[in-house]
Amino acid sequence: MNFGEVLQTKRKSMGLTQEDLADKLFVSSKTISNWETNKTTPDIDNVIRISQLFDISLNNLLLEGSNMVENIKKNSEIKESKIYLACSSVTNLVFLFIIAVSPIFGELPDIISIALAVGTFFNLFCVLYFSKRYMMLSNTMWASRTKKQKTWSLLFSITLVAVLFAIIFFIRFKYNAF
Repeated sequence: MNFGEVLQTKRKSMGLTQEDLADKLFVSSKTISNWETNKTTPDIDNVIRISQLFDISLNNLLLEGSNMVENIKKNSEIKESKIYLACSSVTNLVFLFIIAVSPIFGELPDIISIALAVGTFFNLFCVLYFSKRYMMLSNTMWASRTKKQKTWSLLFSITLVAVLFAIIFFIRFKYNAF
């Protein structure tokens, strides 16, 4: 039996509905349904809770569904990639903000400006790497997106760049930095 079948069998043998089990695990009933139909797999914390709730050894629970361990690892890598991507993106925004507002507080020394520019440049590669890694791990490749998703992604990216340039130009022209 795979994980979903084990979960469903144990849940029913204890007389629990999907809603009851969801309440015990602090997830939605839709999540329980997805686990039972093997559409998704739980994270390691929920696997441990399920193991304790149904008195099943982790070894048996993880080995029943042979792809369970791989899915947990993949979900962990996806979460890690999201964190690195967010950190790199925020760092780039901070670097660009410092460069943009420097005329307000006085020009930065050349060495600091160069360090910020180089840091932004290399950090951009981190953003691109973790974006690609996240897309590959989560199977959200560009070709598999719907036309609406592609449109929204492009619109969001263009708007973000336009707002960033507008802020930079506003600050630069307002304080006669050019």
